[in-house]
Amino acid sequence: MSMHSLPVELLDSIAQYLSCSSLAALAQTCSTLCPVAQRVLYCSVSASAWSQNLCVIDTLAKKPHVARFVRSFYIAIDSLAPVFLAYYRQLAKAILNMSELTSLSLLVDSSMSWVLKEASSRIHFPHLLQFTCSFSFDENVARFLDRTPSLLELEVDSIPTVFTRNSPPPYLAPTSIPQLEQFIGSSRTAKLIVPGRPVKSIHLNGGGPMEDDIPLLARSTVPVVILAAVTNGPPVPFLETLHRHVPHLVYLRVMSTKDIFMAPTAEFYEQVASVLTSFTELSAFELSGMHWGSQAKQNDGAKRVWQSAPLQTRNHPVDDLLFGSEIFLAY
Repeated sequence: MSMHSLPVELLDSIAQYLSCSSLAALAQTCSTLCPVAQRVLYCSVSASAWSQNLCVIDTLAKKPHVARFVRSFYIAIDSLAPVFLAYYRQLAKAILNMSELTSLSLLVDSSMSWVLKEASSRIHFPHLLQFTCSFSFDENVARFLDRTPSLLELEVDSIPTVFTRNSPPPYLAPTSIPQLEQFIGSSRTAKLIVPGRPVKSIHLNGGGPMEDDIPLLARSTVPVVILAAVTNGPPVPFLETLHRHVPHLVYLRVMSTKDIFMAPTAEFYEQVASVLTSFTELSAFELSGMHWGSQAKQNDGAKRVWQSAPLQTRNHPVDDLLFGSEIFLAY
């Protein structure tokens, strides 16, 4: 049996075990094995200056048949080692050619969102599940999202600039990204994207949400179960607001900038523990880098008892018997 008569699926399985150098050599043997090698070689592309492979963009821009093999694409361009404008034009062509993507990460100059413009006006990305970018949520990003009906995870506008905070937000159709489950970015953009979509995981970077923002985040079509946020106000009122609007949280991480250099008091611990017990489904909580201890409540494993006092140094085994009643608050 000749190599040419073997099923393509078998050749693909064999190619999975070859090194990159072997795949590159295989691609140059014959017209039958070339696409087999390229499918594996270009399936996942990670380009960066420190990897010294930024030139791969030129290949993807000039060879659409190769670009269509790419499923996962990641590029990072260091601001300390910028590239020429012509390179971004090639990147825009490469994105246009990679129509079968499932994952796309663009960590480049935040002002270069126009690299999405040509692709978003000409093709769809029906298989794209994850999109991460360093861009603000602008018109170019919004039009690109219109073309990603299967998107599940989105990170955009993680570092809002003064310009984006003062500029009017773009329009995103209610029918866009209908399956989105996870959002990472600013509260400004979260308010535009979360309502009306099945977002269950929200990670807010940059400026924290205002109290009026929380009800908008609660307008997800499914319960929000994971939330990470920064607040400039006191943590306890913020937690109370969260409980009113997103009571089904399972994991919660809050970074508070209020009285950041002051040691928390015993009263503060009790107040936090009191609010946490109202979250009946919460299993993990972190406040300003401190993991808040908890344990299953006796005789009711479905409920948790939360730490209500600072941890104390224990020097005697007998202290272990008292430890639970000293630092955990049960309701």
